[in-house]
Amino acid sequence: MRISPLTGRAVALVGGLTTVGLATAGLAACGGGGSPSAAAPSSPTTLQAPTTLHAPTTMHMPANVAAPTTAPVRTHSVTIRNFAFSPAVISIRVGTTVTWTNRDDEAHTVFFLYDHSNSPVLVNNHNVYRKTFGAPGRFAYHCSIHPFMVGAVVVTR
Repeated sequence: MRISPLTGRAVALVGGLTTVGLATAGLAACGGGGSPSAAAPSSPTTLQAPTTLHAPTTMHMPANVAAPTTAPVRTHSVTIRNFAFSPAVISIRVGTTVTWTNRDDEAHTVFFLYDHSNSPVLVNNHNVYRKTFGAPGRFAYHCSIHPFMVGAVVVTR
């Protein structure tokens, strides 16, 4: 028995699997016939380890990611698709609001280091984030979930 660092609850190791005591008790209580007088089994439930294990899915994320150096595209709209911002670099005038639209089924964010502004998690297709730029400069951003996804906004007068 130990305390889970994630939940703060007591957990037990059963057959190599970690189970939360409350979840095990809740599952055992579900076995009755639906009547209030049905009692939970008196012996603890034992979980069997799976016979096959699947390898975890991994994604390569480079440690040092630089802002893109491609020529800026004059637009106020960025699409997130296939784990990339498109166009990667845009050019706008001061006072323009830029809209990022997530067209992936995966969650993404738009994070600017210069002012620590962060979009909410754009969880599914068609979620949008808008940001207005009030000063000239080159502002790099990335997805805080997938740091290899980078972009930049070039703001001119």
